[in-house]
Amino acid sequence: MVESAASTTGILERDTLVKGVRWHSREIGGQGIPVLYIHGHLASSATWGAVLGPASAGHPAIAVDVPGFGASDRPWPYDYTAAGEGRSLVAFLDARGIDRAILVGNSFGGGAALLAAADHPERIAALVLAAPATPGMPMDWPIRAMRLPLLGELALALATRALVARGLRRRLFARPERVTENVVDDAWRPLRVPGTRRAALAAIRSDPRPHRGVEGRVRCPALVIWGREDRLIPAADAARVHALLPGSQLVLIPDAGHLPQREQPEAFARAVAEFLRGLQRVTCRTAP
Repeated sequence: MVESAASTTGILERDTLVKGVRWHSREIGGQGIPVLYIHGHLASSATWGAVLGPASAGHPAIAVDVPGFGASDRPWPYDYTAAGEGRSLVAFLDARGIDRAILVGNSFGGGAALLAAADHPERIAALVLAAPATPGMPMDWPIRAMRLPLLGELALALATRALVARGLRRRLFARPERVTENVVDDAWRPLRVPGTRRAALAAIRSDPRPHRGVEGRVRCPALVIWGREDRLIPAADAARVHALLPGSQLVLIPDAGHLPQREQPEAFARAVAEFLRGLQRVTCRTAP
């Protein structure tokens, strides 16, 4: 494992080898069950930078770049599907010697966290799903386009920094003026690394059909959190996900889009921290 301090933010950057694949992460120390943050499609651990400390309520916090994205390796062939990512998250926990973790996942990362909680109940203590990509979600036209053969390849091949900025302003943020140059850089920089676009297409083309009903198999404490102005996965889907997760809590964040942790970091961190502080005996079991 390689470690390096990240300026004066208190965030430590690490590299962890997981079955021969290097994972990059940003981390903050603490006490108790670690909180593992999983970014969404074509994003990175940078998406959690403003909330990593305040949202974790004193727990150790680990924001990973999942393989294929951020500063992690981009192996090929590799299982970049949602189910594959769910399994790889558990492999990361194994590599770090973490028996149980709390998962916080956004978008595609939320879908992977959901599958990990359903398939490995003994390892997942609680779940926070931020606008998760679930098997039953409505697919917006950019998602449908990326799933099509050739069209998806063409769209990513033609992607430029200007187009990435346009997508952030029109689809992912509620207010385009909040898309700063740093936000655009965080999204554009990994796309320039060879292998990112290939991994992204493999991920977004995951077949959701085998996983329908996965929400009903999760029995750990869960928080569903959504930006009320989400254009990519509309907030109307929040009620469906909440209803399918027994005993879950639901928080809608006003004036936020698909990345509430970036657009409304204080509100997001407050909601997640309150959820974590409220956890008592956290257990996770599979439904019969």
